[in-house]
This record gives sequence, C-alpha cells and structure tokens, in this order.
Amino acid sequence: MQDQDVVKVYAFRVFGNHVESPRLASFKATRETIQRLGGELVAGTEEGVARTQLDGEGRYRRIATGWGELT
Repeated sequence: MQDQDVVKVYAFRVFGNHVESPRLASFKATRETIQRLGGELVAGTEEGVARTQLDGEGRYRRIATGWGELT
C-alpha cells in the first residue's frame, strides 16, 4: 500500500442528548469527518487504513473476521 493511499482514522466521542455523558462512536473516522459530526477526537487512537476502506462519509468500520491477528 502506498503512503498516499493511507489515511488516519480515530476513535471519537459524540454528544447525544446530554453533554455530560458523551458516548464512544461505534466506528472510527477521519479528523475531518469527526469535526463535521461535532465529535471529540480520542487521543492515542490513531490508525492508518487504506482510503478504500472508508465509506462515502469518511467512516471506517472494521469488519471482524474472527481469524485476524490481534494488535
């Protein structure tokens, strides 16, 4: 995979009905997508993934295969 094909995605918190109780989003996203959604990036959760693994909205959902290597 070439460097230009890799993007950074992050876990992030989203604020629902109560600002006091944010929840962790069920997917990772690019910094731009997190900002657009009004989320708060979680430091230390950066992961490089192929741009082709993002959906049209810039979201990354890891597909659990059950046979992958734990990292």
